[in-house]
Amino acid sequence: MMLMKAVLLFAFVFAVFTAHQGWGEEECYDEKILVKEKCMETITIRGDYVRPSAPCVQAVKDSNMICICRILTTDDQLEISVIKILRLARECHKPLPGGTKCGTFTVPVRPPTPTPRRTNSQS
Repeated sequence: MMLMKAVLLFAFVFAVFTAHQGWGEEECYDEKILVKEKCMETITIRGDYVRPSAPCVQAVKDSNMICICRILTTDDQLEISVIKILRLARECHKPLPGGTKCGTFTVPVRPPTPTPRRTNSQS
């Protein structure tokens, strides 16, 4: 009886861990905290955008900004600006692709740039 309980417990724990990986959820809560701590002056909802400090830029470069955006809560958005986060990510060479959810905001998809037509200058 005890062996059966141990096997069931092991199966449950195994299922929980493999299901979590199967959902494709990436753990980036520590990264979100780090970016908020290092970049608060830049991403605060109050005031103008402030150029990021070197530690802020490094935190962004070391982080998965798509994941951070995905886990932003409405409470986070009471203190930080999603628009400023997107600008910060772009300035740190980690722009978020169009269609990405960032908190309650969806990054706009840019239309493709038109290819210039060739003109025949010979008449």
